[in-house]
Amino acid sequence: YGLLIRAGFWFSARSLGDWPLLMCCLTLPIFPLAALVDEKLSQRKIIDENVSILIHIIITTSVIVYPVVVILKCESAVLSGFVLMFIASITWLKLVSFAHTNYDIRVLSKSIEKGASHVSSTDEENIKGPTIRSLVYFMLAPTLCYQPSYPRTSFIRKGWVIRQLIKCLVFSGLMGFIIEQYINPIVQNSK
Repeated sequence: YGLLIRAGFWFSARSLGDWPLLMCCLTLPIFPLAALVDEKLSQRKIIDENVSILIHIIITTSVIVYPVVVILKCESAVLSGFVLMFIASITWLKLVSFAHTNYDIRVLSKSIEKGASHVSSTDEENIKGPTIRSLVYFMLAPTLCYQPSYPRTSFIRKGWVIRQLIKCLVFSGLMGFIIEQYINPIVQNSK
């Protein structure tokens, strides 16, 4: 087919003007905050365990359904819709991990209150409830496994970070090339 790369498929004036998608992306942090409030209420025994689980199910379902509805209503460009769903999927995965880990922490702290388990001083720090600081760090950290605290080095390896960013840019460009050059013609011809 020759060289088929078009910038309009990935970047168009429409993708820069997708304000509803940008606003949807900027409102996604509401869901982790709602999960934190749910955990705080459950930790203080203001709401029942089953109600807390139901609220987590509603929050995690909403974090996926909300962007889909916005994308379908706006008829967005491919790139902006993809980026929004990518961010929403990561948020969903993180919230599922957050809910599961905090459920396990609540069960462990209940068993400690009953005297069924022995706890060491390091475990004592990890069975405390989630804080806004731990949630923000988790949402920004490149991990999908929530922990109340993470082991960290005292410095940032700048060379490693730069290499990872370069890899991300190179492989994103390669992915775009493969989609535009080979996958799109097959899809267009199949129609």
